Amino acid sequence: MLSLSLPDACCRDVGIVALPGPPDVPASAAEAFGGLPSLATAVDALGIQAVLGISLPSPTIFAQYFVFAVLLGGIYGLVALGLTMIFGVMDVINFAHGALMVVAMYTVLVFSDATGLSPFFAVPFAVLLLFVLGIIVYRSTIAPIIDAPQENQLIVTFGVLLILVSGIEMIFGSDPQQLGLNLGSLEIAGVFVPQGQLYALGIALVALAGTWLFLQRTMLGRAIRGTADNRDGAQYVGIDVPRIDALTFGIGAALAGLAGAVIPLFQSFTPALGDQYLINAFVVVVLGGLGSFPGAFVGGLIIGFIQVFGSAYLGGSTYQIVIFSAFILVLLVKPEGLLGGSTDE
Repeated sequence: MLSLSLPDACCRDVGIVALPGPPDVPASAAEAFGGLPSLATAVDALGIQAVLGISLPSPTIFAQYFVFAVLLGGIYGLVALGLTMIFGVMDVINFAHGALMVVAMYTVLVFSDATGLSPFFAVPFAVLLLFVLGIIVYRSTIAPIIDAPQENQLIVTFGVLLILVSGIEMIFGSDPQQLGLNLGSLEIAGVFVPQGQLYALGIALVALAGTWLFLQRTMLGRAIRGTADNRDGAQYVGIDVPRIDALTFGIGAALAGLAGAVIPLFQSFTPALGDQYLINAFVVVVLGGLGSFPGAFVGGLIIGFIQVFGSAYLGGSTYQIVIFSAFILVLLVKPEGLLGGSTDE
């Protein structure tokens, strides 16, 4: 069931998803923290000290960690919105979500190169393109098997993923691409806020609020919610459920496009990058609650905090153990997710 209430409060990694900086920054755990050389050195040193139990970070460094955790969590939340939209209404787990993000990344690249305009102008174009592509994918692959067992849908969306990613590799190759865009950072009381990630966080919040208002305040949104609550009942009262399904899949793809379109603003990308984001996005959706919009954002923040603080204090990719331990714990204790509805509903 699609949960619609907003919460009260609202990378490549360090290893997969980084908050990247200038190319001359050494490859280390500090790359997750904005790429400022002096700060990077401090972060690496503090990570070692924390593991050895020698000292705690200064308030400024702790605040820097906090800022990066919120920024990264907002990006993960944005990536997860489209996944939870499609699952909440259609009960379909879309393995092609990461590939749709990649299509948007390369759309921004091609649009910027072809027009010479700022990549920000390419974002709405990518969203519209992905909305249309999502409807085409739904009509051609999902609609014929919408009532089939869920594993059939998983296999089909996985096939769509392979087709899209392979097609992009054939056209653009597998080498990393980047826009060459340097948006810089804001400094507030000694804490640096990378503007690329800040814009992405702002877009994530606007997308969450905009989608919530659409679902709550419009007749079409109410029809989508009704279909999410009871598909058979929606048909009985005259709602065109296949049309709602197509629209929902299109909106979910558009949200994937929005997430993919903002990622080139702050990091390089390859055709495989979407899958790397998708792995943590699935964890985010399960943590927050399948079908819950606020849950997607809260889950994103949880993963962001674990990744940033874990990479600083635990070293290497040990934070991934913490992420998946939290994932398993939530499945065992509250399988509907932190903000999801009852599994009996």
